[in-house]
Amino acid sequence: MVDRPRTFGPAGVRRQGPGASEETTTAMTDRSDATAEEGRTTPPLPPARHPRDPVRVAVIGLFGMGVLYTVYFGREVLLPIALALLLGFLLRPLVRGLYRLGIPEWLGAAVVVIVTFGLGLLAVYTLTAPAAEWVDRMPLVARQIEFKLGDLRESIERAREASRQIEELANAGPQTREVVVRGPTLAEQFLDRTQAFLANVVIMQVLLYFFLARGRQTMEALIGTMRSIDDRVHYAMVAGTVQQNIAAYLATVTIINACLGAVTALAMWLLGLPNAGLWGTLAGVLNFVPFIGAALMTVVLALVSLLTFDTTSGMLLPPLVFATLTALEGNFITPTIVGHRLSLNPIAVFVSILFWGWMWGIPGALLAVPILAVIKILCDAHAPLRPAGAVLGQ
Repeated sequence: MVDRPRTFGPAGVRRQGPGASEETTTAMTDRSDATAEEGRTTPPLPPARHPRDPVRVAVIGLFGMGVLYTVYFGREVLLPIALALLLGFLLRPLVRGLYRLGIPEWLGAAVVVIVTFGLGLLAVYTLTAPAAEWVDRMPLVARQIEFKLGDLRESIERAREASRQIEELANAGPQTREVVVRGPTLAEQFLDRTQAFLANVVIMQVLLYFFLARGRQTMEALIGTMRSIDDRVHYAMVAGTVQQNIAAYLATVTIINACLGAVTALAMWLLGLPNAGLWGTLAGVLNFVPFIGAALMTVVLALVSLLTFDTTSGMLLPPLVFATLTALEGNFITPTIVGHRLSLNPIAVFVSILFWGWMWGIPGALLAVPILAVIKILCDAHAPLRPAGAVLGQ
């Protein structure tokens, strides 16, 4: 019996003879069929335990759109209410302290409101003169900027001239008459804005007084409507914790911003910048808007330095000093003092500034972080909302 020669295929597969190829093909086919069978027998993914109802999702979406619509178009009413609420959280400890001294809450609330707005009017009156002076100097300021930035202005003028020529070439066809509709004058717009501002201030004062004078009784009456004693105790503790945390946060941030404004005013005065008190106050107010406020204040100080000093060092020192101060405040002082109590997510902070700035303009941007902090504290105090609070900060 003669053994058949063993051969190897091009892929290194050893073959036993003429029938080996057929046996190999059959084995590979069997393995492929087995693999396909295993794939067909793989159990499907389990269905969702709590499938979402499309109708419920649609209703929630419509409700959210309705809330956004109301917040945007109701800003004339909701803005003073939000300001009064935040000031109420901030000033409530003062009314409580006066109550412990034997002063009734209604009288303590009146004293706190009068003193608070009196100090505000005094600050506005003190800063009105330098602010009006800078407004009157705006034409001269513009000419000084153009003179000191002459090269840049020439480049901009050449770009404008080239753009004008291109536009003339594009509009070389038949000319059409333009109808210009005249809008309200600048004086009329200023008068309307002033009337609306004063009306909002009066509304906010009245609301703030009632929040301070009747807030505790209103909360106690609301909690008293609950039937279960355990629910009364629980929500009374939650309300007390929330008010305490919000008041502590707002007071701490306000003190930090006031100190930053005072240090900024002192630094600008030492550097020889005019109206140092104005820039310090503006720095303290803008610091309520993280990131954007500090950047805007740095630009303002750079422009003022450009108009005030002739040397390069004089122009650079004020914005650099303020940038150093705000960097120390934002990276070391505020995290050290406020971080153990409440730390907000920077992404949530920036989104909140964009959202409330879009909704309510500049007042909304100033209130964005305090509103976010209040929402964070409320979420942390209510167990079902703690995941949302974890997203907003630590």
